[in-house]
Formats: sequence, structure tokens, C-alpha cells
Amino acid sequence: MKNLLPYCICILLLQPLFVYSQDKNITIRIGQDKSIALREYESQATLSPKSFKIQVLFENVAGVYCYASFSDSIYKLGEQDPIPGFANLPNMTMAEEKFNDEKELLISKNGWSYWFYDPAIDWHRFNRKIILLDNGRLVATKSIKQLYIIDEKKELKLKDNTTPLYLFFVAVSETDTDGKPAKELLRRKIKIDWTNDD
Repeated sequence: MKNLLPYCICILLLQPLFVYSQDKNITIRIGQDKSIALREYESQATLSPKSFKIQVLFENVAGVYCYASFSDSIYKLGEQDPIPGFANLPNMTMAEEKFNDEKELLISKNGWSYWFYDPAIDWHRFNRKIILLDNGRLVATKSIKQLYIIDEKKELKLKDNTTPLYLFFVAVSETDTDGKPAKELLRRKIKIDWTNDD
């Protein structure tokens, strides 16, 4: 029995590490008739100028930042390049409708969207229905029927847009004591071109 005491103490001391060391991961898919998983840092897709979906699988991650623009200013960053204003991302986020009621994607030269799910809050930025899985995993979808260009304060239907769309996603794995992003979990980018459906 005396020989077991050190092992029991060791297990009790290490137990919090096992309980709180949950894997964090995020998977992003862009879809229309078929979906494309953004598995590599850089992707390209050609979509029809009609509704599409951005689907995010969260695993023990609170949310994801998205920069959507007609300009490649952020998109052209390399995989290891620092993101301008990374620690200040929470202050650069734009207000969006609850539950994605307008089914739109905000297009901006400076602002970011922050799409999150927190069960303690009774709203979020995705479509209303969230699919809860197991072990801290969930799937959230954002349907896009139109673009809202912040700088011009105007809606643009996807069928009327021919300009490539640049999306840049970043998820945060650690924040500092003030809640500001301190470390990236993952970044992905995709350029979306549009077919000519005349």
C-alpha cells in the first residue's frame, strides 16, 4: 500500500492536465452543390453567382475571424506573415445581424467579422440552427445570398457580382489577460471566382 501512495499523489496532481487539455481544431468548408474543405493554407474555388454556404466545424474553439474583401490586401499574406493588428482583432470586428437573418457577407477594406457560438448567450452570427455534436464539437453554417459592402453601404446580390471574393480566416488558440488574441490556432484563405452564367 505504501508503494501506491506516490502514484496516487502523482495521478491526483496530473488529473487537471488531462481534464483541461482538450484538443482545439476548426474545419471550414465552402459549399454550393459540392463543398470544398479548406485543408491547406490557400485554396481557390469557382462558384456560380448564387447562394453558397460557409460551414464551420468547431472543436473546443469559441469562434473564427473572417476578413472578406474584393481586395487581396490581407489575402496576399504568407502563411507565416504576421496579421496586421492581430492583437487588436476584437476591436476591428463589425456588427452583424443575429442569426444571419439577412443571409449576407460583410465586405470591407478594414473590418473583420467574428463568428462564434457560446451556449451561455442566446444569439450568434450563424444561421439559427447549430448542430451540437460531442466532446465540445459543433457545426455552424452561414448561408450567403448577398454581399453587403460596408464602405458603400449597399447590398450586392451574388448574381450581380463578377469581382473575385477574397476570404481570410483566422482562429485564435490563446488570448492574453485582457482577452486579446495572443496566438493563432489556424489560418486559411480562399479566393472565390464566379462562373459566367449568362
